[in-house]
Amino acid sequence: MEFCFVKIKSFFERVASIIVTKEIYEDKKSLKALYKYFLIGMLVRLIFLPFFFQRDLLSTYQRAATTIATGNLLYDFQQLFTNMVHVIYLFILKSIVPAVNEIFPILLEKDTWTSWLAFNSAYNVFTALTLFKALYLIFDLACMFLILRLTFDGEPEKKLEVFKFWIFNPVVIFVLYIFARHDIIAIFVTLIALLLAKKDRKYWSLIVLAIGIALRFFPIMILPVLVFYLARTKKDYITLSLIGVSGLAGIELFSYFCFSKSLIFTLLSTEHFDFLLSPKLDLVTGSHSSIFIFIAVYTVIVLSFLHIKNKSFDILLNYGAIIFLAYIGICYFHPQYMLWAIPFLVILFVRRKSLLYYNWFQFALLMVLLIYWGDLVTKFVLAPIDHKYFVYLTGIIPLINRVYDSTKFVNIFRSIFTGICIWMIYIIHKDNKNLINSEISRNLK
Repeated sequence: MEFCFVKIKSFFERVASIIVTKEIYEDKKSLKALYKYFLIGMLVRLIFLPFFFQRDLLSTYQRAATTIATGNLLYDFQQLFTNMVHVIYLFILKSIVPAVNEIFPILLEKDTWTSWLAFNSAYNVFTALTLFKALYLIFDLACMFLILRLTFDGEPEKKLEVFKFWIFNPVVIFVLYIFARHDIIAIFVTLIALLLAKKDRKYWSLIVLAIGIALRFFPIMILPVLVFYLARTKKDYITLSLIGVSGLAGIELFSYFCFSKSLIFTLLSTEHFDFLLSPKLDLVTGSHSSIFIFIAVYTVIVLSFLHIKNKSFDILLNYGAIIFLAYIGICYFHPQYMLWAIPFLVILFVRRKSLLYYNWFQFALLMVLLIYWGDLVTKFVLAPIDHKYFVYLTGIIPLINRVYDSTKFVNIFRSIFTGICIWMIYIIHKDNKNLINSEISRNLK
């Protein structure tokens, strides 16, 4: 009996050391602190799980429900793989949880306002929200333990700080458990690609990133810098680039043969792609000659990475932060897009603590920028608590308009937000110089 107990204990110890990394597991002080952070972080998440959501969560599960009800696996043309993840998860919930079965007819309601009111007034709304957001909790947990492995090898205290900065990050908590958006799924896949890149598994890294691009467009932004980091020969540049876009190319071919239309050009025609192009500089008034500001800035960022001779993995991660900060700093963006910068920033917080405070300031400004989108992302997020009260509650925009123009008010804070993003990029640039100098010194030794 004692032998079995020892074997079971040994098994769980091995599992724990794999999950939390060997450095932290062998450092008892760090391990104890990690357990404390984890339990507090989980408590915060569980508090928010049942009570809040933004309308897009319901839309996401409505698409999944329609796919299940109709048997049409190709129902969601533009988010095929992300929809399939939700389809599988919802099918499992529907099979084993009666509360989800009861709410399923609401998910099939086509009228958005009717379905939203019915969902918020449903007896099982809190149960449904908890279960729906639990999918994102699973990917959140996976991400927080993946990030531990990206850097600071042999330094348990710093790895622990990375863990702490992720689990208590306000953007993570807001996007996943209040706003309730699914970007964390593609972020998880992107982190796997980065971890494979760290281990110099270049082909697998690009294959996984291609899957991430198929799930969500954003990973394509780091594709060029990842290729430049991994490529060793001219052949590598071509091969890795082709692998990187293979996911998008595969979906394009699939959509062409199944739907007789192009997915890529459909996406290029959406307002989400227009967000990239909307900031522009007209060279001549009324002419067709314009410079798309983000494209120009992005080109400079990629070229600056290309010309770094000593490209360490930490510098690659820094450039991921720079790219996504440039995007949200220059372009119009939806609140959940901020989440893409966080995996890179939480690592930087350890070396540059000032970035942590600026990130909290960014989050505070984001709460003001929510006014852009009106009731949908402000008072309606609280509707499950009492939908009748929050439907008829006076919105924020009318309140501001009583004393000042709401558009000017929000744009003042948006300008401050952009200024902070640019300043954070400058701080990261300084960190890059330190990393390059450290790499040169290490090579000289």
